[in-house]
Amino acid sequence: MTLFYRIVRGIAYLPVHAFFRIKKYGVHNIPKSGSVILCCNHTSISDILLMAVLCPRQVHFMGKDELFKNKILAFLFKKLGAFPVNRRTGDKGAINHAEKVLNNGGILGIFPEGTRHTDGAPHKAKPGTAMLAISTKAPIVPCAVYRDKARVRLFQKATFRFGTPIAYEEYIGEDEGRAAIRRVSELITEKITELWEMKH
Repeated sequence: MTLFYRIVRGIAYLPVHAFFRIKKYGVHNIPKSGSVILCCNHTSISDILLMAVLCPRQVHFMGKDELFKNKILAFLFKKLGAFPVNRRTGDKGAINHAEKVLNNGGILGIFPEGTRHTDGAPHKAKPGTAMLAISTKAPIVPCAVYRDKARVRLFQKATFRFGTPIAYEEYIGEDEGRAAIRRVSELITEKITELWEMKH
């Protein structure tokens, strides 16, 4: 965890807990070291801040490039370890950066649905997360955020559940290529949904 990340996280800790009624379960499931792909359903831009505060290690989030158009925000995000991805193309630069984070033993934070869904429920994972997992052999930690109302409001309760890590040996299977990517994507969706259905 960089000094800048630690300082920002420390500053954000009290306001986050003051303005959001957060419940967290399973944070201990995040490995204390080594590469991790942290996958979560996506309901609000605030998910990034809340997950960063809850996680004991620095999370390098992959975010849509629109978030980086503002120069000040782009500077802040990049200092915090986040990086942009162009969702309209096969952004090889973003993929290479994500692989570098994982190969260096870091945590990659990714929202496998590819966009926010304001209904709150998990949606089908796109293939990019599975492709990264297979190429880097990183363990996958599923996470689900549940809110009692889809639209995010101050003082609203938010429940975060972190599942047990899924090791490469557990998710790789015997199939290859597109079949393997499809199966791992379905597994990610299934695990996030299971956590989300626990709700409170």
